[in-house]
Amino acid sequence: MPSRLGADPRCGQCTRLNRKCDWNFRWNFTDATTNTQKRFSNVKTEGNAVWDPATPTPISPSSYYQRDDLPAFSELKSEEDRERKAESHKPGTFGVVVTPESFHDLPEYAASASHGSSNRRRTSTHSCRGGRSSPRPSPRRATTLPPDPNMVILDRFEDSSSEVPLPIRSSRDDFPESIQALSITSPPYSPSTISTAATTSIREDEELVTHFRQYIVPRLVHPQSEAMRGVASQGSTTDVLEREAAKFPPLRHALCAISALNLAYSGHSSLEEAMQNYHQALAASSASSMANDLLSDGVFFRHYLLFVYDICVPMQSDDLGSDMWAKHLTQLQRIAVQRHHHHRGQELHAYTIWNICELDIYACLMGSGTCEFLRTIIQNNMLPHISQQVPSLTIGHTPQPGSRDEQLFSAILRLNEGVLLRAAIIAQRAQTCRAGMVNDQQAALLSPGRLAHWTAIAAQAQHDLLAFWQHAVPAQLASESTNPNTIGELPDRARTVFEGALLLFHAMIIYARTSMFRGQRPIPTATHLDIPSDTERRINTTLTLANQQIDKRQVERRNSVFAIFIAGVASNLDASKVRAIELIRGFEGNGIGQNTARTRQLLVEVREEQRRVVEMGGRLEDVEWLGVARERGLGVANCGL
Repeated sequence: MPSRLGADPRCGQCTRLNRKCDWNFRWNFTDATTNTQKRFSNVKTEGNAVWDPATPTPISPSSYYQRDDLPAFSELKSEEDRERKAESHKPGTFGVVVTPESFHDLPEYAASASHGSSNRRRTSTHSCRGGRSSPRPSPRRATTLPPDPNMVILDRFEDSSSEVPLPIRSSRDDFPESIQALSITSPPYSPSTISTAATTSIREDEELVTHFRQYIVPRLVHPQSEAMRGVASQGSTTDVLEREAAKFPPLRHALCAISALNLAYSGHSSLEEAMQNYHQALAASSASSMANDLLSDGVFFRHYLLFVYDICVPMQSDDLGSDMWAKHLTQLQRIAVQRHHHHRGQELHAYTIWNICELDIYACLMGSGTCEFLRTIIQNNMLPHISQQVPSLTIGHTPQPGSRDEQLFSAILRLNEGVLLRAAIIAQRAQTCRAGMVNDQQAALLSPGRLAHWTAIAAQAQHDLLAFWQHAVPAQLASESTNPNTIGELPDRARTVFEGALLLFHAMIIYARTSMFRGQRPIPTATHLDIPSDTERRINTTLTLANQQIDKRQVERRNSVFAIFIAGVASNLDASKVRAIELIRGFEGNGIGQNTARTRQLLVEVREEQRRVVEMGGRLEDVEWLGVARERGLGVANCGL
């Protein structure tokens, strides 16, 4: 046979490392049983008929297991047939693998707004026994499947709306029996056992809802007054979420999923429960295909909570960049625009829109997002008014119109909004600089012209932010904005917002001076001739304010961790880096996931890399913290969640 002309192309990473690309992608399934058992030692398997090999089987295999007369898993058309085939073999189970493509045909993830009736969803699977190809091409599907014949790769979810109507009730005992049976620890069937399991499930759900109200909400809703903590006041975000969850089971599953995830990381639950609720929140929504369903509060909040859930899970980006949190953000963007037009600009949950904008900006600052959601909100004139950028209070907590405190609070809210929007501009300009460095074959040389252009972009960004701050900061805070006593005299909610704005302001000045592109050097400006000393002053202010928050047990303020991290990266003093690491440790265990611990670990790695480069004759600026995050697998979309 004639040989092919030319060689296979190589990706950027393989070109940089001068190695041959592997064109024969293979599945790699690693047995994580031992590590999982060590991490979740609170989960007991003793006496379980499936997972404890020492447990005697009450029924002999010859009398219990049926003869297997069914074809391979890949040829079976329904879930019932696959379960019947699994029952014919010990231990009576089969594995199901879901990928992001499994959700491709759900209405919330569809690329277009509608599909023809001929494209109704059917369950299509790949098996390890030579299954047929998927009718929908998938560039990420492996050509070599795993050797386990009992493993099924689920291409698409089955539309169960025509078979079993989705119950509009909140308790799990109303679910079909096939869903009740999805428990790896369930004993043999008996009516009394099922009743007991359903009662236990209801109690566990109520515990998850209570944990969500008392712990998760204060991490998502800022600022809360001291009288509101853990209380679902009428009309508040907490009240709306729980009310909608009672009517919309997928939202209740999303709510339980994020609570179970937090409890699993703290050792009080299992990741299995969190993942089961997560996938039920996704799968159960396949029945919501009407346009009115997609505009409902339940669907909107379901995507919002799953968006937060995926931010809290360690990032596992593929080469296509298809993080699940980014997919949820795309759907939230589409739903928000449709809701805006449907409600004629009167969004009832504007605070949640602002909260999503905030999370989008911080993801972009960490090199994981694009601020596309915020851009869409601004282009469609959907940016919430400053009065809607904080959670609502009960009537008894509402300040009197025209009062001095209300005027000061409005000024602080305008200041916070302006700083956050300018942070988004800095994040987008940093992305432009990094993209230019990656695309330029001679970027490693940092030509004087390109360096001057990027330096000018960074200088203009910090100049605009400094000018805005001097113009917008309230007069009584302008001269002593870093004085703890002055800040302490502010009302509770005003102090929370101002401290957040102050920390982000200092962090973005430091970011614009150090993190816009690799090898960025401090360049004196007309307003700041001694950039290093001014940067260290801002770093010290940041660390001092964060230390006060820890002393006051205000550790639910997730955005403070980003400011501490940037301060630790940029400081020339090793003592400040160590102090930043210890301050981040003080916030650990007080978020929803483990992003704070990963952020601290990333700062430790950056410090060690900076020390190594300096010992070899280099400079601290030669170490790009985003590059360290990519190389060590420590990327996060939010430092504090």
